[in-house]
Amino acid sequence: MIAKKIWRLLGPIILISSVAAGCSINETDLEEVKGAGLTYSEYFKSFDELDERENIHYYKPISLSDGESSLLNDIEERMNPFNSEKLPFHVDEEKAYLVTSKDEKGKPKDEVQLSYFGSTSEEFFIISVTEVDENPLKGYVYADSYDSIGNQLKKEILTDDLPIYQQIVTTNSALLYSYYDYDETNNRIDTVGTAANEMYAYYNKCIYHIGYLIDQEKNTEEMQERMLHLAREYILGSHL
Repeated sequence: MIAKKIWRLLGPIILISSVAAGCSINETDLEEVKGAGLTYSEYFKSFDELDERENIHYYKPISLSDGESSLLNDIEERMNPFNSEKLPFHVDEEKAYLVTSKDEKGKPKDEVQLSYFGSTSEEFFIISVTEVDENPLKGYVYADSYDSIGNQLKKEILTDDLPIYQQIVTTNSALLYSYYDYDETNNRIDTVGTAANEMYAYYNKCIYHIGYLIDQEKNTEEMQERMLHLAREYILGSHL
């Protein structure tokens, strides 16, 4: 069973599933398909161990652009869905993915991915939300402003007692960033690896891992601050 908490955070999925606001959803509402691979933060995987999940099931993604406006208005009164119009590019494709799994102790580690793509694969904003039992960053000590490749690593404020980390590509290489993608021809979910700016945070028993890529000419310090604000706005919702 998918944690109700995750579904409450992801209003657009409830919208597209055409159920009344406030109802919970489980994986039986979706079509299971074949798939391969998992997504996780290369930098933080030794702390959250999301690369070690087992018993993995993949589900056909849901379009986020086919909803009824009347139901959308009803949901927006109760939730704080992500507003893709705030992104610095025109969104051509919006999809939600569900991947269910368990850790080595048999506890659920279900993951939802919201994908927003521009006209090409060179422009995207992808939000991954995975349920966890506790904060995996309790043992992490921020001691360097660069990641293991040499790209900028910033520790920013999410709440008074919780940080959000922002990795900004500032060199010609980067740690691998991966996301789920649907192969319509073979009706399966694959993972795609690329380079991207990333953000990572723990909040309310969920890990938020965000990857984004924008036009190089727009990739300014001001734009990075704007993307950080969008991430905080989505994670915290009405608690911002």
